Amino acid sequence: MMVNQRRKEIVTDLVRSAQGFRFCGPSDDPDEQTSVTAGYRYLVVQFKRLASPLLASPLASRLNAIEVEIDNLYSAYDAKAELDALLPDIEAALEHLDDGGLDPVNKTTVIADSRLVELRSLTSSDFDFRKLVRMCEEINSVYALGCYYATAMLIRGLLDHVPPIFGLGTFREVSNNYAGGGKSFKESMQHLENISRKVADGHLHMPIRKSESLPTSHQVDCGQPLTCS
Repeated sequence: MMVNQRRKEIVTDLVRSAQGFRFCGPSDDPDEQTSVTAGYRYLVVQFKRLASPLLASPLASRLNAIEVEIDNLYSAYDAKAELDALLPDIEAALEHLDDGGLDPVNKTTVIADSRLVELRSLTSSDFDFRKLVRMCEEINSVYALGCYYATAMLIRGLLDHVPPIFGLGTFREVSNNYAGGGKSFKESMQHLENISRKVADGHLHMPIRKSESLPTSHQVDCGQPLTCS
């Protein structure tokens, strides 16, 4: 517990340092640029070593991919943009570092990192895949934090988002009629439609009761079918 508390304090200080870090401009004195890039590189390394173990795999991968080159101010600008985008996730992970609250950080993912890499590389004249990628990233993020209601909501939203990619209007039509992926694909899609959607509906649309049953990681984890889709 003391180790967790100390790590939490150190990473919290790192977050404050990142938020208040003073940059210079590309026309400023070269020595100042060296100081800025060296200082920000040190900060990024500290985040990698101390905050990366707190994050789910996809977020940790994004953090560990950040690089700062000494005397390359533009690389520091790029690193700041990436790190600033991760700071809310790092702060959320800190809230789960102690023993209380929600479930501990779950290092597994619902959607495989390799599938996310493939999705990020997709291009099409008919579809913009940015929302699809972001939804997949957020499914992994909230699942890792033990936010299983949010996981269920996002998976349901994902099922409603993707049918046009398959040339169909609803995910039920995809699960019953799309023939492009073979028998195993069809079975996986039917699982998503018949099981995952029902789990989400059961938890999201049930009025308040005298006794509640909270969702578990196993109920909302449908990673294998999602990775196939």
